[in-house]
Amino acid sequence: MDTRQLSVLDGIDRAVRDHPDRDALRTADRTITYREFGDLADDVAQRLEAGTAPGEFVGIEARRGLAAIVAMAGALRARRPFVFLDDRDSVSSNAGKVRLLGVRLLARPAGTGGRVDLTAVPARWRPGDGDGRPPPGAAFADGELGYAIQTSGSTGEPKCVLVRTAPLAAVIRDHVERLSVGPGCSTLQFARLTFDGCITEILWTLTAGARLVVLDEAELAPGPVLQATLERYGITHLKTTPFALTVTEPTGGMRLRHVVNGGGACRPAVLRTWSAVADFHNAYGLTETTVCNLLTGPLDPDDCRDSVPLGEPVGDCGYHLRDVDGPAGAAAVRRGELVITGDSVAAGYLTEHGVRPFGPAGAPAAYRTGDIVELRDGRLHFLERLDRQVKVRGYRLDPGEVEAAACRLGPVRDAVVLAEAHDGAAGADPDALVCYYQGDVDPRSVRRHLEGVLDPYKVPSVLERVDAFPYTPNGKVDRDALAARRRAASGAPDGPASPGQQVLRLVRGLTGIGDIDLDDNFFEVGGDSASAVVLVTRMRELGWVDAGVRDVLRAENLRVLADQLRERGV
Repeated sequence: MDTRQLSVLDGIDRAVRDHPDRDALRTADRTITYREFGDLADDVAQRLEAGTAPGEFVGIEARRGLAAIVAMAGALRARRPFVFLDDRDSVSSNAGKVRLLGVRLLARPAGTGGRVDLTAVPARWRPGDGDGRPPPGAAFADGELGYAIQTSGSTGEPKCVLVRTAPLAAVIRDHVERLSVGPGCSTLQFARLTFDGCITEILWTLTAGARLVVLDEAELAPGPVLQATLERYGITHLKTTPFALTVTEPTGGMRLRHVVNGGGACRPAVLRTWSAVADFHNAYGLTETTVCNLLTGPLDPDDCRDSVPLGEPVGDCGYHLRDVDGPAGAAAVRRGELVITGDSVAAGYLTEHGVRPFGPAGAPAAYRTGDIVELRDGRLHFLERLDRQVKVRGYRLDPGEVEAAACRLGPVRDAVVLAEAHDGAAGADPDALVCYYQGDVDPRSVRRHLEGVLDPYKVPSVLERVDAFPYTPNGKVDRDALAARRRAASGAPDGPASPGQQVLRLVRGLTGIGDIDLDDNFFEVGGDSASAVVLVTRMRELGWVDAGVRDVLRAENLRVLADQLRERGV
């Protein structure tokens, strides 16, 4: 048989047949073989076939452990689409999924051995009255749909995506080949089950006869905890987030062979760190386009000093770049919005009025990602989110471009650039770029580096080194929290201090450079016309009511400015 024609279910069945005595699933206290796994999945499939109609969605309790993985395989075997439901999510969120998808049954653990109970969906998630609609899967061929997953994307509004099984099989097949997954390999199941990243790591393992290690989230905390987990369980294949890779250090006790960055921009520093112990890959994909669209081969950090490529297409994925500045239908461009095409594009959003496919009516499926990318030497590189472009002092800027430039400086591990108000007021019009960065390098050095690689108007006004970025529950940098932290620290200085000390406090707060001294020139450490106005405003708040912008412009250095203020008194 041509293995490229195998479905996901074919792959699992072949692994069960060819490797019956090998470990399929391992938890902290139990291991089951492929033979046991196959028997458990068969049992679930038979009960689903008897208790549900073709096309009917089955809920799977998103509790880490053997049962969730067995239930997923059983649903695939019964040709029933599934959706993971997490009790930690809000009642309204789960109730919305249950109602929209028509879920009646919930697969949940029956003990600790991987057995699965099929029970009625909890009453708190059930709609008050059934609406009599047929299951959404009934509009598709039997077994055509694999799963549904909710995403909010950049809009914040929950949307339910329906994903087909055939394109998923092609995505998994390419992962198995590129990551050399097979017997003797161990994958850590890292992603939460309600995040579609879990789909690839589960299925590339169980279709290849490898071992899937499933642990409580307490053993996956990025940093020393994850470090110990990778060592203890002999993990060979890991797909995780930029955050986890940034705060976790590889060790000689790890047995890693392949590490995949997914879920966010990959920085050169992360690649340098992890490629020392394993083949390192970058992955790109979206929920609306069957999990993963692009995956690199093993990357060489010396070839990725400026930025890390997104990868080559996986599965049945095509793409083109849409010129966001030119007319519609413009000729091929090398920089623009990435549009995913081909069978990898999911079936569509499920709405109250039915399935809304992606792309114009009557045209081939296409999904506009909202990501601005650039084609360089035949490889795609991420630049910026279309909805993150900002306008500061009349210039349109891509924060991602500045972030990538900062990360080209070796000691900078990661960077986040925001447009903020110099005076720190929430809701005020942004008049400054603020660069928060992690790394063992002082802000002056970062500024000199950026001045050498960026146009002057793109160099951030404020450079602030932080120990760690705040993150949202889904592993994204919490930009609002970063800005709020700076606003909280941006008030006028208090307590007794000389004019020189007061000026230094103000300027350090405006530029983020903590070692500024009185011999520094305000504009050479990052000051600009906008921050000069803020500086004057705060000096007036301290009592120098006649201070003006002209004083700042004319002062050779901060010592001269402080002396002028001292002479005038308060």
